[in-house]
Amino acid sequence: MSPEQASGKDLDARSDVFSFGTVLYEAVAGLRPFSGATDVETLQAILHGTARPLRDDIPPGLRAVVEKALEKDPADRYQSMREMVVDLRRLTRQGVEGPAMVKPRPARTHKWIATAAISGLALVAASFAVFWPKQPARIEYTQLTNFPDSAVSPALSPDGRMLTFIRSEEDFWGFGEVFVKLLPDGTPKQLTHDGLRKVGPAVFSPDGSRIAYTTAKDGDWDTWTVPVLGGEPSRLLTNAQGFSWIDVGAGRPHVLFSQWTFKGTQMELYTATESRSEARRVYLPEDPYGMVHRAYRSPDRNWVLVVEMGMNGWLPCRLIPFDGSTPGKQVGPAQAQCTNAAWSPDGKWMYFSASIGKGFHIWRQRFSDGETEQITSGVAEEEGIAVSPDGRSLLTAVGTTRTTLWVHDSRGDREVNSEGYPALPSFSADGKKLYYLKSPGGHFYVSGAGELWVANLETGHKERILPDFRIAHYDVSADGKRIVFIRLEDRGNSKVWLASLDGSEAPRQLTATEAVTSFFGANREVLFHGGDGAAKFVYGIKEDGSGLRKVTPDPVLLLYGVSPKGKWMATWAQGKSVVLYPIDGGAPVLVCRCANRAPPEQPALVTWSNGGKFVYLHETGLRQTFAVPLRPGEEIPRLPPSGIPSPAMGLGTVPGMKMIPQERAFGGPDPSTYAFVRVTTQRNLYRIPVP
Repeated sequence: MSPEQASGKDLDARSDVFSFGTVLYEAVAGLRPFSGATDVETLQAILHGTARPLRDDIPPGLRAVVEKALEKDPADRYQSMREMVVDLRRLTRQGVEGPAMVKPRPARTHKWIATAAISGLALVAASFAVFWPKQPARIEYTQLTNFPDSAVSPALSPDGRMLTFIRSEEDFWGFGEVFVKLLPDGTPKQLTHDGLRKVGPAVFSPDGSRIAYTTAKDGDWDTWTVPVLGGEPSRLLTNAQGFSWIDVGAGRPHVLFSQWTFKGTQMELYTATESRSEARRVYLPEDPYGMVHRAYRSPDRNWVLVVEMGMNGWLPCRLIPFDGSTPGKQVGPAQAQCTNAAWSPDGKWMYFSASIGKGFHIWRQRFSDGETEQITSGVAEEEGIAVSPDGRSLLTAVGTTRTTLWVHDSRGDREVNSEGYPALPSFSADGKKLYYLKSPGGHFYVSGAGELWVANLETGHKERILPDFRIAHYDVSADGKRIVFIRLEDRGNSKVWLASLDGSEAPRQLTATEAVTSFFGANREVLFHGGDGAAKFVYGIKEDGSGLRKVTPDPVLLLYGVSPKGKWMATWAQGKSVVLYPIDGGAPVLVCRCANRAPPEQPALVTWSNGGKFVYLHETGLRQTFAVPLRPGEEIPRLPPSGIPSPAMGLGTVPGMKMIPQERAFGGPDPSTYAFVRVTTQRNLYRIPVP
């Protein structure tokens, strides 16, 4: 990637010259001219660094060609590939002295090998100049909004004259409001004022008079409509998300939407009338954790593009027949996280907003099994797709998401890490170290896995642990010597592994069973949540791999944590309940029935502090965490037999209870020390021409 492409500037053929120069450099030097520990560091090297000098045994003429191709300023580079071909052919005619290859050769072969190498490079460069698809001379990104925070989830009216979007703090379901704007230069008008989470996208009705959108409150995801000209919103459907109108006519417009099955976190795709009559299932994920969030019907009405998620994050988009006869197939970039899709008006192209590990960009694919093409690139990301009625342009949200890791202690709030996308921090037993996962190429909750790092909170030194593993979840032993973790493999498999933190022993796979989370228990036992079937249970297994046993008699949705002494575990159980289970048998303790909540909003997440003096309860949506003190000798709080309605409603009178002003605080030994993650998103809407 050339410096101008990495910084999002206009591109021309000279960007291709730089890209070929990097390949030529690696061919003669055996290494890349720019590198870094992460993608971000590599981009910084491309933008501001200097390529490593080529060795003295590389012919001077060839060194000069490579150096000219890698100039930062396009004006100082070859102005076309043909110019570069001329210089390479001149080197071939003149011959060279000294080897041009990385590996040493017998002296008598140096000259002809170098000459042959340059001749081959000249031929490749000539082919590159003739056949390589040139970058467009100018890619016009026309800005449509200019907010200091974020405009996301764009959608166009049927005639393409109006734009609706959500102004939100997050891309998927942040607190935000619905806006409408007359294109191209109208002033955005705010249509909603409820302060609720919005689950995009908002969409126009077929006649352009209404806009439908989804709200999330207390776990209920409902679809509402609001008049385009302004007015009071009205609820259209309960338990309905990803709503769109289809089959308009005969006075009974049909719609497409997702709904909870209330089996695990599963969401299925349905079609029905606006009153939910004539309902028919279109697609049901096999995975009980599978969630259909968005769906887009093809112009010929025979196919649907589905955006779905599993336990480990977003999945590739799926193409299914609208009649529901088969589960279809995955489409778009292979093994990508796909969050949005769209069709060209003629149905010949499928569009995707997807990440292959290096940020979200726009891709397209010929229906139904053509090669995928990446349309956009650069440091900024693009999420959300609205294709114009003429198919010549698309609208998307362009910007960046920044994730930073912070610690709060007696010195206040201080930043620990701002590189990559940190997540899931946990303190060492003495509170002097902070472990965390970092996804270098995209948001952790999108990629589903990351690298394990540890930060020394006294010195600020950070280092990576277990560099060969992508980790989805982990737990560090109380003595700080071992780690049990879920390894996420390229094929999507996730198994339990065990390793020493000092590298004294090789990491080893502990189970052959798929797993979601894992924790250390008592007496050298590891507890994990998983299973190879649809239902997931909590299992126990000895650290030597023996003694596999089922701990929970009934399936559970998640294993939140295990008490420091290994006697209790906190789970999100079936029936939307948070339950504490005694690991060695006995009666479970109900924390919260949370009857008004539906997945995926976890009703209350329960964890223990290091040392076991506090239990932390995190209630989604309240932006606060409750720290409940435990009495000496007890591992769980004393609760009413019927549980509490919610942490906010049931813990207010508990003596010694502390409230932490963070929706998800990761507690230290006591409530005065905790870690938290800040996510800052800045996006605006742009119109981009379709190539």
